[in-house]
Amino acid sequence: MSDIQIIELLFRRAEEAVTRLAKKYGAMCQTIARRILRDERDSEECVNDTWLQTWNAIPPQRPACLGGFVGRITRNLALNRLDYNRAQKRDSILEKTFEELSGSLPDPGDAVTDEVTFHDFLNRFLRRQSEENRRYFLRRYWYGMSILEIAQECGVGEEKVKSSLFRTRNKLRQAMEEEGVYV
Repeated sequence: MSDIQIIELLFRRAEEAVTRLAKKYGAMCQTIARRILRDERDSEECVNDTWLQTWNAIPPQRPACLGGFVGRITRNLALNRLDYNRAQKRDSILEKTFEELSGSLPDPGDAVTDEVTFHDFLNRFLRRQSEENRRYFLRRYWYGMSILEIAQECGVGEEKVKSSLFRTRNKLRQAMEEEGVYV
């Protein structure tokens, strides 16, 4: 079933829409949640919450890319759960990736306060990168994959992934300074 058909079912409030949504995007959402949370029960709960939030968001929203829409909901729910788990003194591999990236991102008190503006900037920045660098960057910082997982999936050495990520983080910081995004 196409995304447009699923969205139409959601607009009609047909319960079949959730079943179709889960069938089409369940594995993707489960992978996103599992990479962030590293816990099967938390991941499953997060994915189930994704279907509820999607049900509540459509209508009124009509996403252009349903997969990206539910993927973003899943990721945000997983990150919220990760924050909750961290407050409970639990740990996650994603903390390492955020620490790596923290030197290249503005602090909450910096000039960037509008998430949409930063999101647009980041999209423009990533479009200017090579496909390979963009692939490594997104796998590391969006999906929370380890360096080893990225290297194995892309068929390259770990050092290549590490150096590419290092260079891309430096380019990101430089681009932010040039555009006045980073103070």
